Amino acid sequence: MQEISLNNYNEMLRYERDMDQLRALALWITLYEGDPPIPSLPRPREYVFELIKFYAQDFAFEIMKNGSISLDTVSRFHSSLFSINNLLGITQADIVRASEQQRYRNSGFWEMRRVIGQFGDVAEAASRDKVTHIITAAVSGCIIGEYLGQMMSREFQYPVPVDHMVFARSGIQPVRGYLPDHLSLSGGHILIADDAIMETYTSRVMIAKIIEMNPQAAISLMTIDIDPKTKESGYLDQFAHVYTFDE
Repeated sequence: MQEISLNNYNEMLRYERDMDQLRALALWITLYEGDPPIPSLPRPREYVFELIKFYAQDFAFEIMKNGSISLDTVSRFHSSLFSINNLLGITQADIVRASEQQRYRNSGFWEMRRVIGQFGDVAEAASRDKVTHIITAAVSGCIIGEYLGQMMSREFQYPVPVDHMVFARSGIQPVRGYLPDHLSLSGGHILIADDAIMETYTSRVMIAKIIEMNPQAAISLMTIDIDPKTKESGYLDQFAHVYTFDE
């Protein structure tokens, strides 16, 4: 197991400010109903989904290649967030609210570094079990799911699509999941990727959305941390496979 070094921890503290801006964007997706229209951005919700996807892929690739994210990439990410937040009218108060609505605050793809060496085993198992689509819990699960998808493709020649679900919330409670418009689930074995299952609220919303789209889907789960009470409750029995990491 790889502990998070002081350098990585300091990097996380710097980066989390931008992650909160991304969380505000994800929350904006669930609130925007098309009024007022944005002339310079005719498909604003899809643009935000695409931005989440682009940087999640980019960060996962850099972590896989270099073990960290370059300052240049972080700078581009920061500039993109600043521009789109200004265009959409997202305020500092919105960013703070999005941060406070996270159920599990000490989370994110930084946690994956503790178990980075085990991702190959999980990627091999998911490829062997014929996972057909990865759906992440945004925002904290985005890079984790993209990293797994890239490893499945590169190391095991088993490419799968990866998409990201954002959540409407009542307080800190996720109540509905959103995926890009016109998204169709690929195949019948869907893998939910999240950084932590410290409660079951988020995964229940994800399961409901997946079943709404494909009632016959087999659903598996991949996560880094699972609360012991959840493990003992029998909740995990509903999943076709549960991929976890040894601490």
